[in-house]
Amino acid sequence: MEHSPYKRTAKLIRRWRSRICLLIGGLVIVTASASFLFGQIQGDDIAPPPLKLMSKSEKAELSGKTDMKDRVNLALQFMDTRLKSAEKFRTDENYSLMYDELGGFHAIMDNTLDFLLHSGSNEGKKLNSLKKFEIGLREFVPRIEGIRRESPLSFEPYIKNLLKYISDTREKAIAPFFSNTVVQ
Repeated sequence: MEHSPYKRTAKLIRRWRSRICLLIGGLVIVTASASFLFGQIQGDDIAPPPLKLMSKSEKAELSGKTDMKDRVNLALQFMDTRLKSAEKFRTDENYSLMYDELGGFHAIMDNTLDFLLHSGSNEGKKLNSLKKFEIGLREFVPRIEGIRRESPLSFEPYIKNLLKYISDTREKAIAPFFSNTVVQ
């Protein structure tokens, strides 16, 4: 009962094939678990978003302005001040204070857009104020992008979201220009 060389070769090929399949399967499992663990480690390093808070003085001054044009000018001035502080803190590598300033910037932007969209003043004045606000927001984008590039990776997700939020806010500010209520 001798085995033919063909049967022996076929048996060896099946044995090697099963070993190679086991090796490839093991490599896939190791690679998948390593990438999962790497993703978990990176996810733990992400800084939580800052609180969107305005200072009491900013809130009081903005509430005191009833004229839309004055309120937009003051809000843009406050936002510029917050952004200058964030840039300074980034340069000093004090990232937690930088983050707080960006949260304040975000709060002022939300407050101003809400005020403009829900004000009951005449349509022309409202549209002019929305246009001024939208143009003012454009100027902040390159500065925030500079902050994002020079900040640690753990702060990047919020800053990227802030840039996206600015873009969305600009769209919301421009939307009334394209509604049915605008007379051409």
